[in-house]
Amino acid sequence: MDLFPFPDVREKQDELMEAAEEAIAEGGSLVAHAPTGLGKTAASLTPALEYAKNTNKTVFFLTPRHSQHKIAVDTVKKMQDRHEVELTVIDLLGKKWLCNIEGVESMASGDFSDYCKSLRDDGRCDFYSSMYGDEENKVLKKAKERLDDLEGSALHSDEFKSAVGTFCPYYMMMELSRRSDLIIADYFHMFHPGVRESIMENADTSLEDSIIIVDEAHNLPSRTRSLFSDTLSVPQLERGETEAEKYGFYDIEGYLERLRNVLVSLAAEKFTQGSHEEKIEKKDLEDSISNFKDYEDLIVELEEVAEEVREDKEKSYCGGIAEFLEEWEGSDEGFFRGIRRRRSSSGNRYLEVQYSCLDPQVSTKTPLNDAHASIMMSGTLTPQSMYTDLLGLNESKNNEVAFESPFPEENRELLMVPTVTTKYKERDDSMRQKYAWYLAKSFESVPGNCAAFFPSYSMMIKVKELLKDRTDYEIFMERQDMNKDEKQAMLNEYASKKDEGAALLGVAAGSFGEGVDFPGDVMKAVFVIGLPLQRPDLETKSLIDFYDHRFGKGWDYGYSYPAMNRAIQAAGRCIRSKDDKGVIVYMDKRYGWSNYRKVFPPGYTLKSTRAPWNEIDEFF
Repeated sequence: MDLFPFPDVREKQDELMEAAEEAIAEGGSLVAHAPTGLGKTAASLTPALEYAKNTNKTVFFLTPRHSQHKIAVDTVKKMQDRHEVELTVIDLLGKKWLCNIEGVESMASGDFSDYCKSLRDDGRCDFYSSMYGDEENKVLKKAKERLDDLEGSALHSDEFKSAVGTFCPYYMMMELSRRSDLIIADYFHMFHPGVRESIMENADTSLEDSIIIVDEAHNLPSRTRSLFSDTLSVPQLERGETEAEKYGFYDIEGYLERLRNVLVSLAAEKFTQGSHEEKIEKKDLEDSISNFKDYEDLIVELEEVAEEVREDKEKSYCGGIAEFLEEWEGSDEGFFRGIRRRRSSSGNRYLEVQYSCLDPQVSTKTPLNDAHASIMMSGTLTPQSMYTDLLGLNESKNNEVAFESPFPEENRELLMVPTVTTKYKERDDSMRQKYAWYLAKSFESVPGNCAAFFPSYSMMIKVKELLKDRTDYEIFMERQDMNKDEKQAMLNEYASKKDEGAALLGVAAGSFGEGVDFPGDVMKAVFVIGLPLQRPDLETKSLIDFYDHRFGKGWDYGYSYPAMNRAIQAAGRCIRSKDDKGVIVYMDKRYGWSNYRKVFPPGYTLKSTRAPWNEIDEFF
């Protein structure tokens, strides 16, 4: 491989590179389970960029994590240094994250888009005007000279923002995309049809001339479904009323008050005794609104309010309400509509209407099949056939590969405790006491930090209370309302305790169960408590029914397999490089059941034990 960025190819990395090269050459797709440490980024980018340079195609590397953006940019920088080759790369974030105007980070994406447009249209954005002057899309001489300087470079988004100076970073990226070999972006940029069309137009390319690489692809079904899902709540309507009144739109204020009453009436009509959620139909909301206002006219008038509000400030609640009502008119097939009663972080209950996408193929099928080639890869992409089905890949042009972990077997111990479970019928106080006892006794055998990941916040909090009197370990616990800075501060303090030992308690589907690395000897053991199954609410049941109808595997695809992947992701926090050593303990008897065991990656064999502290002590 002419562009491979390192002197040596890792074990199994060459096989992944060959599989990617074959998929790209044949114009097909690849679903690759490739564990952490195998070198997925270099193995996929090397053949993709070599083919793209020779055939005038554009590579899109898509990842939901900013840390992975950095890895991809650094990989290309190594290619440039080692082979003295010019590769033009843009590290594309959401437009608001590239914006130099203060305060826009807190805005909703839809609000920012409208705010940005109003600033550009009115000539009030100096960053944009310095690029184009008065003539739209005609780049001024100084901006063009800066683009010429940036061609052939690979910069992180922060570096790019600094490099473009007084010009708009986003639109400079869009201009540079026409010359780019590689565009590193979020899922949103490729799988939202409107955004994709804009990106492709700016880059002067097409799906047929694109090679798509999807990193962390186990996230793709749920992330793309969320792109087409939205909610409307009573608090949101109340804020819209306040906004309409403030700007003198008293008719709209009255309509939103009546819409709020519609939600209350729907709940009274639909909820049975003791229920807190029910399915509703499109016409339930539309007909109720039509009793006091033409549905389409209400959307138009809400957008007019939003337009005026955004001339004064960034965010408009009326605009968000209009956006929901527009989406509510969408398809029934592959979508769920419901009304539910929720609880806020402050403990207050409120009503919410939801329109949720059940079918990831709505956004994945076209780009992944119409692209010249597409590669999906992750360390938890098992079973691969599920992702082939869910994403709607053309089976005749698709290949599935799975690699064993490159970590030396002697560096990790995989255990399963069959005497505990979070199974609903057995989940009582005595079982929680048992978990606390097992954890406290096991912590004592770990020479350093460890972590325990729970299926829910409520169970984590209850077990923590039981742990306090059983262990001298300092306990750090994830909270649902933690902001980014609080999370990082806690992780830094936790890492500082590695010599004396501390325990991090988190939720498998929470902030620390995925996307956070604990390199080296920061974490020595992980305990996965129970099976992190999704709460079986009406949306989850509808998802199971939909997948059952579509694939005949509703329970597996919609419920049990995603839970297993969440567990495996959480378990992998302590072993991130081939030099790490650690113990992983799955604490639920169901991990030994065949229907769950088959989701484990190749070469993943658990040793059953009733006294994990003995194996932990012996391992270390």
